[in-house]
Amino acid sequence: MNKYYTKVPPEQVEQFMRFRQDHPLQASTLNGITWEYFTSGNPEGKPLLLMPGALGTAESGWRTISMLEQGKFHLICVNYPVEIDSMSALADGIKGVLDHEGIQSVYLVGGSYGGMLAQVFTHRHPDMVSRLVLSHTYPPVSKRARSVEPALRMFRVLPMFIVKKMLRDRMIGILPAKPSPELLLVAAQIRETVDTRLTRQAALSTFMRMMDFDQQVFSPSDLVDWQGKTLIMLAEDDPTTPEPLRQSLLDLYPGARLHLFKGSGHATSILESEEYIRVIREFLEE
Repeated sequence: MNKYYTKVPPEQVEQFMRFRQDHPLQASTLNGITWEYFTSGNPEGKPLLLMPGALGTAESGWRTISMLEQGKFHLICVNYPVEIDSMSALADGIKGVLDHEGIQSVYLVGGSYGGMLAQVFTHRHPDMVSRLVLSHTYPPVSKRARSVEPALRMFRVLPMFIVKKMLRDRMIGILPAKPSPELLLVAAQIRETVDTRLTRQAALSTFMRMMDFDQQVFSPSDLVDWQGKTLIMLAEDDPTTPEPLRQSLLDLYPGARLHLFKGSGHATSILESEEYIRVIREFLEE
């Protein structure tokens, strides 16, 4: 067994490893950037673009993907190229992947870091999005952009083993303390991905995209002519989205539907996966 998963129940590890085996990545070079991604689900179904979180890997959302691909949707899931250091360029690059695949319109689902990217994508390419699901995320906050600068300075000079520890601790630290088998697997995924994939450029790009996101200027009127619909899913006890940020997000998307979870923190998609998927499905299929 992979050393990162020795403390995870074997059935959880088996499910994840089977998913990894059944979802091989394909690669396409577009405008000099190599994009890795996979598609799954019903090839004739409505395209559903799933934006991964800060780990930046298509497989990181494997549990959600596994549940959504069993139905009407044709899923597209991408790895974030380390060379791209802004949310705007990342959104435009993903549009290029969709163009390459011949996809003109998608349902768009983004959680946490992926929810930031989903907002940028929708504002830049609204005609491509017919339904938007934002989960456990927040809007741009201009004064927060400068808070990323100290991390960027450290990432440029610190030894990589320290950079990796900082990012591991940050990502695992926002998970609920409840040591469920599912959360043990998530923590193991984070450790494996950070240890084996993270480069200095990847660390810098991850945070530079966050800075770019907070420098975006959105207003409630931006999407006034947009014909799509929005679902916002939040948790009352999510430490990353306190009440003022939750309200700011709702204010930014007038008419959005809100579903508020309780007791699952930043890990609703894992701890309350059945309800989480049910809410998404009902919104997308109505």
